[in-house]
Amino acid sequence: MTAPRLQLVTGDAPPPPELSTALWDVPVPLGGRAAPPPFPVDVYPGWLADMVSGVAEFTQTDTAMAGTVALAVLSACAGGRLDVEAKPGWREPVNVFVAVIAEPGERKSPVHGALTRPLFAAQQTLAERARPRIEEAATLKDVAARAAEQAKATAARADAAKRDDATAEAVAAALAAEAITVPSLPRLIADDVTPEKLVGLMDANGGRMALISDEGGIFDTLAGRYSSNPNLDPYLKGHAGAPMLVDRTGREGEYILRPALTVGVMAQPSVLRKFGGNGDLAGRGVVARFLFALPRSLAGYRNDDAAPVPEHTGEHYARQVHDLAATFAEWDDPAVVTLTDDAKKVRSEAANRIERQLRPGGSLRDIREWANKLSGAMLRLAGLLHVAHHPTDGWRQPIDAARMADAVRLTAFFVAHYQAAQHVISGDPAVDTARTVLATLIERQMTCFTRRELHRRMQRQLPKAAQVVAVLDTLAAHGWVRATDAGYELHPRAAEYAATPPDRAGSDDTVTDALDDDVSAGEDTSEAVTGSR
Repeated sequence: MTAPRLQLVTGDAPPPPELSTALWDVPVPLGGRAAPPPFPVDVYPGWLADMVSGVAEFTQTDTAMAGTVALAVLSACAGGRLDVEAKPGWREPVNVFVAVIAEPGERKSPVHGALTRPLFAAQQTLAERARPRIEEAATLKDVAARAAEQAKATAARADAAKRDDATAEAVAAALAAEAITVPSLPRLIADDVTPEKLVGLMDANGGRMALISDEGGIFDTLAGRYSSNPNLDPYLKGHAGAPMLVDRTGREGEYILRPALTVGVMAQPSVLRKFGGNGDLAGRGVVARFLFALPRSLAGYRNDDAAPVPEHTGEHYARQVHDLAATFAEWDDPAVVTLTDDAKKVRSEAANRIERQLRPGGSLRDIREWANKLSGAMLRLAGLLHVAHHPTDGWRQPIDAARMADAVRLTAFFVAHYQAAQHVISGDPAVDTARTVLATLIERQMTCFTRRELHRRMQRQLPKAAQVVAVLDTLAAHGWVRATDAGYELHPRAAEYAATPPDRAGSDDTVTDALDDDVSAGEDTSEAVTGSR
């Protein structure tokens, strides 16, 4: 006969709930943060918001995933061809670095493919348009080169009286041939490239390039996959738009006056830990240039019969992205858009709030190496949202207050997600495991259990008995479980405390509130934002 499952610690009847609760102290949080906020899809115009929502619904993923990839797509279209002028003397390009961080199996590739496909179509269109010009230039250069060779041979055979004139003609012919440039097929996007190859691609494409990938290989490249001392200049200067001069042994150097690099990647938390924990990359400011998004996992709650993206939604999105990319790609110099007076006020108020949050005790103080770039990032986001709302003539009109307010909201989203990403980077793996076990105990309502029961339940995550002992020690040390004569008991209010960590109950002093709520309410926030609100 199977023994009945043990439900009690002592006695014949369960203690009253209030007595059981009274015997427990408040548990110590397991180092976790409140879940970062959802992506504000309504900052996008209808054609883009519908696509983001449709892809998220069909793939059964958090909208933060598709919404962030959409930003990379917009950046690939407009980066290097549009600057936002906050005020005279301060312009920001609109290219951004974004990274979606999610566990394996979270359907990153389907989301990525659905949103980036029009970029490949636009690249094909540009190649077809350029091919006749390339063929013509190649033919002219070949003819000129042959003429130069003939002139050179004639000069070599000329007698002394005619040699000077023949030599001059040969030199002129050689210079004429050299002056003819054969363009390469235009490129908008790349994936797994070395920094040296990236410079060549940017040089051949007017300084612009977008590294778009549904894997985290770019992080490996930055960390030194191809070289123990990788060249970070294409990333650092490509983000800032600073002139880049690269000299090569044995061949002509490459000078890029206005580099504009877009990076849009998807990676796993383990890749983020390695990338974010690299002291050299952090010290050079590479990590601080990224906007991270950590979408919620919907695994276990996904609907296999979810409706696909409506055909008209997908077609409208593809047409808009294709036309945006093709239009901007044919420009030589970036257009400059300014802000309306009302937009300037919204931007200034948000920037001042950011600055106050950088003070000692402020919510941005601990991430100031990243937050110091936040005002610039907010302008870049405003430019991308402006282009999305005005895809046919955004470069001819200023950014209004509504778009600037949307950029403030989107900035608040990335602040919260960057803080969550920092927790992933610096988090203790043992505590992360304990958090997973605690969630299982709560979900399965394992109020009383033995070590062996837990081992059976979580054998995949905890294959060794020693790991079970270690995780229970961690949970017990934090006050979430306690040992009994018969096994272990779960804190009777574990579900409540896990949903609202005790140290965060009643506190809403976050930069999200500071950047979002105050802007929408139009409040005066002249006082310091460093204490409880």
